[in-house]
Amino acid sequence: MIAEWAEREFIRLQPSVIYNGMARGADQIIACVAKRLNIPIICCYAFPKPYYDSTEQWIMTDNLVHFTFFTPSNFSKKSYYIRDCYMVDHADILLCVWDGVGTGGTFLTRNYALQQKKEIIDYKGLM
Repeated sequence: MIAEWAEREFIRLQPSVIYNGMARGADQIIACVAKRLNIPIICCYAFPKPYYDSTEQWIMTDNLVHFTFFTPSNFSKKSYYIRDCYMVDHADILLCVWDGVGTGGTFLTRNYALQQKKEIIDYKGLM
């Protein structure tokens, strides 16, 4: 369902690139759709990972994929928010898979996007 929604939005919006946090679940599903549609992906990690899961490895086997790491001197939970703000700052539109709960990273990122007056397209399947 998320994959079909993302594909419809990508076809409609025709993005030149997507920024993706690469978390398991919706992030990786959306990155797989982008790869299948030959949309360049900038994988935004909050820290260098010691290993990548099989889905990440498949996504990364492409010259359309680029990496950005946010490595503060002292990694903390805030590193994720810094990474998320970077993605919002560089995007025109936020595709948001959010469960409607008023806490957590997606909630904070969505609120930041609202503050930055970014267009937000919510996936309605979780609400």
